[in-house]
Amino acid sequence: MFQPLARLVALAVALVPQVLAAAPTDSYSDADPAQSGYLPNHNMDPAVVDSSEFGLLWSTKYNNLEKVRTLSNRVPASPQIVFIASSQNWIRTMNAKTGAPLNARQVHTPFLQSEIGCTDIPDTIGIIGTPIIDPATDIAYFFAKTYIPNFRTAGNTGIFNGVYYFHGVNVNTLQDVFPPVLIDGSQSDNAPAKYFVGGVILQRPALTQIGSVVYGGFGGHCDLFNYTGVVVGVDVNQQKVVTNFAVESGPLVPQTNVYNQNGGGGEGGIWMSGMALSTDGANRLFWVSGNGVGHENQGVPASGSSGCRTLGEAAVNLAVGPGGKLSLTDYFQPYDYQGMDGGDQDFGSGGIALLDPGTFKGTGVSKIAVTSGKNGKIYILNANNLGGYKLGPGQTDGVIQTIVTNKAVFGGVGSYPLEGGYIYSTPVGYPTYVYKLGFNGAGVPVFSLVGQTPENSAGRVGVGIPVITTFQGKEGTAILWMCDPDAGLRAWYAVPGGDGKLKRITNIPQVNGLNKFQRPAFGDSRLYVTDATGTLYCLGSPVNLPLNCTSPVNFGSVSLGSSATQTVSCRANIPITKISSVTVGDLRFEVNAGDLPQGPLAKGATFTFPVKWNLETAIVANAPNASYGNTAPGIKSTALTIQTVNGVEGYSTKFPIGLTGTEVSAKPFIVIAPITVDYGGIVITDPDNIPTNSAPFVISNAGASPLTITGYAFTYDDLEDDDIDYTNVTFAQAPSSLGTGFTSTNLPPVGTVIAGGGQISVDSTFTPTEVGSYLSYFFVFSNGGKAFTILEGSASTAPIANFSISTSEGGWLPEQNVIMDFGSVAPGTTSSLKIRICNEGGSVLQISKSKPPNGVFRPEDPTALHESQDIPVNACAYGTVLFVTNAEQPNTPDQTFTNTWTLNTDDINFGVHEVEIRGTVVSRKVGPQNSTGQPVYNYLGCYHEIKPGGRLLVTQQYADQQNTNDRCQEKCNAGKYVFSGTEYQTECYCGNTPPPNLYKSDDTYCNYACSGDKSQTCGGLQTGAGGYISIYYDPTRFTPSLDDTTGTDPGSVSGGPQTVKQSGNYNYIGCYSEVAGRALSGKTPAVPAAGTTIESCTASCQGFQYFGVEFSNECYCGNTINAGSVAQTSDDVTINGCSMLCGGNQTEYCGGANRLEMYKLNASLPVPSGTPVTPTNPPAGGPTNAPSIGAYGYLGCYTEGTNGRALSGKLNPVPGVTLTNELCAAACQGFTYFGTEYSGECYCGNTLGTGAVLAAGGNDPTANGCSNLCNGNKTQYCGGANRLTTYKLNTTSTSTSTSASTSSDTASATATPSTPPGPITVQSLAGYTYLGCYSEATNARALSGLQNPIPAAKVSVESCSAACSAYTYFGVEYAVMLIQVF
Repeated sequence: MFQPLARLVALAVALVPQVLAAAPTDSYSDADPAQSGYLPNHNMDPAVVDSSEFGLLWSTKYNNLEKVRTLSNRVPASPQIVFIASSQNWIRTMNAKTGAPLNARQVHTPFLQSEIGCTDIPDTIGIIGTPIIDPATDIAYFFAKTYIPNFRTAGNTGIFNGVYYFHGVNVNTLQDVFPPVLIDGSQSDNAPAKYFVGGVILQRPALTQIGSVVYGGFGGHCDLFNYTGVVVGVDVNQQKVVTNFAVESGPLVPQTNVYNQNGGGGEGGIWMSGMALSTDGANRLFWVSGNGVGHENQGVPASGSSGCRTLGEAAVNLAVGPGGKLSLTDYFQPYDYQGMDGGDQDFGSGGIALLDPGTFKGTGVSKIAVTSGKNGKIYILNANNLGGYKLGPGQTDGVIQTIVTNKAVFGGVGSYPLEGGYIYSTPVGYPTYVYKLGFNGAGVPVFSLVGQTPENSAGRVGVGIPVITTFQGKEGTAILWMCDPDAGLRAWYAVPGGDGKLKRITNIPQVNGLNKFQRPAFGDSRLYVTDATGTLYCLGSPVNLPLNCTSPVNFGSVSLGSSATQTVSCRANIPITKISSVTVGDLRFEVNAGDLPQGPLAKGATFTFPVKWNLETAIVANAPNASYGNTAPGIKSTALTIQTVNGVEGYSTKFPIGLTGTEVSAKPFIVIAPITVDYGGIVITDPDNIPTNSAPFVISNAGASPLTITGYAFTYDDLEDDDIDYTNVTFAQAPSSLGTGFTSTNLPPVGTVIAGGGQISVDSTFTPTEVGSYLSYFFVFSNGGKAFTILEGSASTAPIANFSISTSEGGWLPEQNVIMDFGSVAPGTTSSLKIRICNEGGSVLQISKSKPPNGVFRPEDPTALHESQDIPVNACAYGTVLFVTNAEQPNTPDQTFTNTWTLNTDDINFGVHEVEIRGTVVSRKVGPQNSTGQPVYNYLGCYHEIKPGGRLLVTQQYADQQNTNDRCQEKCNAGKYVFSGTEYQTECYCGNTPPPNLYKSDDTYCNYACSGDKSQTCGGLQTGAGGYISIYYDPTRFTPSLDDTTGTDPGSVSGGPQTVKQSGNYNYIGCYSEVAGRALSGKTPAVPAAGTTIESCTASCQGFQYFGVEFSNECYCGNTINAGSVAQTSDDVTINGCSMLCGGNQTEYCGGANRLEMYKLNASLPVPSGTPVTPTNPPAGGPTNAPSIGAYGYLGCYTEGTNGRALSGKLNPVPGVTLTNELCAAACQGFTYFGTEYSGECYCGNTLGTGAVLAAGGNDPTANGCSNLCNGNKTQYCGGANRLTTYKLNTTSTSTSTSASTSSDTASATATPSTPPGPITVQSLAGYTYLGCYSEATNARALSGLQNPIPAAKVSVESCSAACSAYTYFGVEYAVMLIQVF
């Protein structure tokens, strides 16, 4: 069974305390739990931030391959700590004030990006989702991706061996507070057939904690592989997975067992550009999903409580039930979600923000949620009734509001609940747009565009999520912060000015382009960000300030025509020689330098001075370029800066003070926002069915007296003309015309009164009639003045994408060709070809999907053809693909490389283009050639000549100044040798014995130029450690081992004398010594007339466990290897003694003098056809269920549980590829039950879970379902599909203390079982004696001479002894590594 579930790389700063406590300025998670993006608690004073007192405090560089997430915390009398976690599975802490490192630890080997072919996260994948810290315990929680060697398939790495662990670490020590929890294998609560496979999914969203349960969202890698999006919850008290909710379930969702089948699990990943699952503290979680495969909603409207099971492209509300279990409460799925799926317009590229209900509410709406994504829409949702499917007018979306931007968002919105309420959204490549809360005539919330930043964001994916801070939650102090992958960190005053622009805070220190999808982590008046080079920056204000003054100074409400005065109080922190000057940013705030002290100030001295806000002569105008930003009544703020000459060095010479107040007009004052209503572009594909775009604008009364609307008009004339022609707006027919192409259905009638401080939201629609640009200046007249807004839009024909790939001659292939073929290239070179996408349509073309290759094929510019890139009309965009090949030795076999670049655009007729990229590296050919023109010898590798007992290739041909690899190969070929090698520039060697992989080295060690051809390498030399030999092999007679880096088995040789590795149903186990009375004494077959061969001995010894041959012609059989016969430590026939050729086959070795080629029965292999079997005791037999294993007795074939595992005490303690029932029994000691399943899974427990019952079919494996053979022993059954071969502890077995067992199969045993026969400590081996169980060294390996020379799945004490024969000590640990000392 294989049903995988599920799908950041950026910064994760956690400011946390060194002792248990919480501080109000700490950052324990990524933004706030509601993901609103509003942070009032970090003392970020704009008067300080927008001054020279705010700067770079420190920076620290780490490995540039690390992409980190950051959090922070502090307590009184303890330094604040910065906690970071990285994509390489490193966690670190440092002093938040100084940057000094405190602790560091790598929790696991990271997962390799190269395994998956998705380049969204480069290099390594480890801790990606931002951790969360529990302030009550100082424990940081996170998910880490890594490998378990041989877990699901052979090997130390590989996609299928990828897993996720959940960690809880003490932030003060970075040590685990409980053993890491393995997530793999957990089943989905709502889809039990699906279970978690960590290799194919990605944990990208930041984590969320509710009570004792930490929740994480999972999605996929570029929509590759068989995955399903999931939410996993881990209870930190129980230290186990308590819930697993699948995004896609039910009969319409694909359900396959192939892990690398794209779409096989239903998709629906949760990634949200790294935003956390949001929560409002009401035991519910909100999130948004991406593309899904199943489509349960097919046109019929459905409520959010309908229980839809295919939740791809949906905003979802999950209830958190008892024990942390998750269940579906509500959802919203856009009416066009199936089209979004087809166009890769991920709804889930942005997260969901829950806005402050104290501000963001209205008629029928008590809590608002906001989400957005790639499809260019911002959805304003009722958080308590998300909207279901097609519940709006005309079966559109039943949501509060849809803001159509036609601009893709990767990330979410930020919000600011003060000064009327604002939200902020940053599409890729565009400014940050500001929308203000308003209300329609019925009091329903409506958001209108009121401003934007003057600067654009990066034109590529990775733009951060807007964050808004205030100084102690005060109005007039809001700052908008944005992290940009190109521009670095930027900040603006968060409320737009009268010109609709946000004022940039320009003195923010320049940092490099920041990591993708990042939000700053804030501490106390400091913030932390990381860039793409691995540098962590701390920005803030210096702690060494000369004064401590009142800030900010709030003047309250001041009417136009009046003034107000406030007193500023200050204390000197140090001796001050003098106050040299005082300045203010807005001249309406008046301060007299003569009111400040004129002479020196002692430390501790205090003084006060007045500041006057003078509005006595102020004239407020709604012209966009008025002085001081004074274009409308409202909140005003500026900075007052005191300049000092200090008597002590090391202190700042400037002290900023914030001034703020509310400007009030007693008369009515009309304001229209936004200044420009931009409806964007409309694409006309059918002249008879032209779409429309809608957008609201707001008419506000910024005065205190009632405002009466007296009329409306529009004009197309330039407003600077002397003679402007207006067209009055009438209400003769609906809708009202606001100019050609623009209408409104709810324009307030003339005479409408707007109360002081009130507002009315007006809905407007752009309906073009033909292709072109549309513009209207729309005016509103009132007793509070007149105001206007600019209405603009455009209409064009659809974009048309033209795709082509370049040729090597500089031309372009036909559009339908999607193969990029580099052909044959030389090693050590770089080649390039291009992809071109041109826009031949009438409107801007956007690249909606781009997944470039990585590895030997990679983009020359990583930003080329990026997702959300716009291609103007009649323009082209290019992406250059480089084929970068490594240098190779001559005669390296040709190697063909392949990769893909997946592309799509918003041209509805374009479709997904998967560009197949391929190229072949063809090395230089030297030496003799065969009949096909290929070299006789292929390059094998560079080997170290340190083998005990002699050279790797024993026959030297010559040593002279004419040596080349081709000449040496000619010599070896003439002698019919399998191997050829050159060394020391001048020497040539030949041989038939494969060189052990133990001595294989990196090719860089073979760096000697051949004496006869300086362009070739002939070995190398390392002083004091032997030489290096360049070895070539005849591929028709030698097959290299698949594992060419570890172990001692180099492969198999044919044609020349060789050691046969397998014969029939027997495997070669080594060269063994003979003993008195024979090593094998079961049978001595007669020598065949044609002489003995390995194959003839195989046939003669059928039914025995072992056979061996020696002295060329002697064959022996037996069921045991008698005492004293031991395996020789070398596999070199010239050393181990098994060097005699078989009497019946001169190409095989048949032992030697008192040395046997030893073979062991492999019951999983078939008996050779026609071979008679000699019955022996015990017979080979077929698969069986052993009646007892150790202290356990066979219980029967049991079903899996209904809502969980039948046995849940311990999961998969034995590597799956080696599983036997004996190994599972040993691993489950202390448990009442153990069971094996699916050939490679082992489970332990003290009770049988609910629904686990004896399977029907009795003891017949073909009937009861327990018919899978064990991976490690094909003579045993190890369960089946949802069936467990189950054993129970025999409580009546011999024990020093027992009590009666119960009759219930689910009861826990109370007996203490006797120690079963089985694992022993080997006391001696040839040349070695057991010394004891030793601990590892503190900072290094206890034994460091040679590490892991044997593949993990093949480790035994004997094999380790053989591999370490040249060393004084050897040891084994972790079942597979080498440390237990003998």
